[in-house]
Amino acid sequence: MTDDQPQPTDLNAPFDLSRALAAIERTQSRWLNDIRSCCHGEPRFLDAFRRWEEQLTLLKLQVHRAEQHLLHYLLVPEDLRPWNDLPGQVLDRKHCWAKWNDRLLPWMQSLHIDTFYRRIPAVLDDQSVAVSADIITDFVAICEVAESTNTAMKRFLSLRNHDHLESLAFYHVLSPWKQHGMPALLDCLRFLYEFLNTHDEL
Repeated sequence: MTDDQPQPTDLNAPFDLSRALAAIERTQSRWLNDIRSCCHGEPRFLDAFRRWEEQLTLLKLQVHRAEQHLLHYLLVPEDLRPWNDLPGQVLDRKHCWAKWNDRLLPWMQSLHIDTFYRRIPAVLDDQSVAVSADIITDFVAICEVAESTNTAMKRFLSLRNHDHLESLAFYHVLSPWKQHGMPALLDCLRFLYEFLNTHDEL
């Protein structure tokens, strides 16, 4: 085997990346369905928060795993990973944001959950001052990214063409998560941990 031929591991890279993205899609779907179900009147918010902590922790790990698989995929020779932009319309983020906010806000208000908390913008900066934040905004940001990325992944599956895989992974899944979703997800995990610790009945 010569140096310019793809190594055996290279041939698995598209499959590994596709599986990593599919895992994100499954976890996001469960998370969004759980949110929908809870907002229909679920009174056991502590149980819901425990599930959300587990689901979001899993989602965080899956996004990191997909990033690693994308880096591995980019090592495949370009002629074996053809590029095509993923076609189709992008989800209206403002409408999506408003929809999830209109679900979460009334549910949390009905349960008298204090949604405000203190956030330190830069934990490594000893001059950083804590600011007030609203956890509903963070949850909604995750819902918006999850729905928009799931929409892109369904569009990809409908095309049945892996030539769009790199575009899907980089622009339509991982970039939205890095720019908009991950900061909110990390804040939500901190909030859920502190909230559940405070209300722990054990």
